[in-house]
Amino acid sequence: MILRPDVGALGDWIAQSSDQCLSVLEAIVDCYLERLPFVRGDEQARQLTNRFFDTLATPWTPRKAAVCSERNLDRRLQRVVEKIMQDPAWEFDLKELASYAGVSERNLYYLMKRETGITPYRFYQRARLTRVRERLVDCQCEVPHISWYAADEGFSHLGRFAAMYREHFGELPSETVQWRRNLLRRSVASAEELVET
Repeated sequence: MILRPDVGALGDWIAQSSDQCLSVLEAIVDCYLERLPFVRGDEQARQLTNRFFDTLATPWTPRKAAVCSERNLDRRLQRVVEKIMQDPAWEFDLKELASYAGVSERNLYYLMKRETGITPYRFYQRARLTRVRERLVDCQCEVPHISWYAADEGFSHLGRFAAMYREHFGELPSETVQWRRNLLRRSVASAEELVET
């Protein structure tokens, strides 16, 4: 995400340059980034992002300090999130995850569902989908191999994988590859134009 602080209300925030204003701005961005991994799909991600930008678009007031009313993630859940995100080779095991968090399996399930709106397994799936997307976008090859990346992340049924990917990102994996390819072509064409001039 790229923010352009020189325009609109966000520019007014930056112009304030007070420690209070900047700390509130930091809290708003942190709150957004903390919630983002737990979105249930593309539509919810769009709503969350629109709320984030609406919050930034409103003029600075001292009341902004209360903008992120939701609690920080429970420390036990934070450990679970870190385990899933930082250990891509780990195979999902609810019992092991609950032990790692220091709670029972049932408590972990309900705690995560209550705090984030998704189950531990659903979060695990989303983390794997995100890793596939990162590989598709970051691939240095001409045509990324979607099926290879999906299989590396444990998705054995490509049809189900594509449906989950579309639900989460709002596009099929092939569409991600296509816009990436188009972006690379445009950047190569721009670079060639610069060399010619």
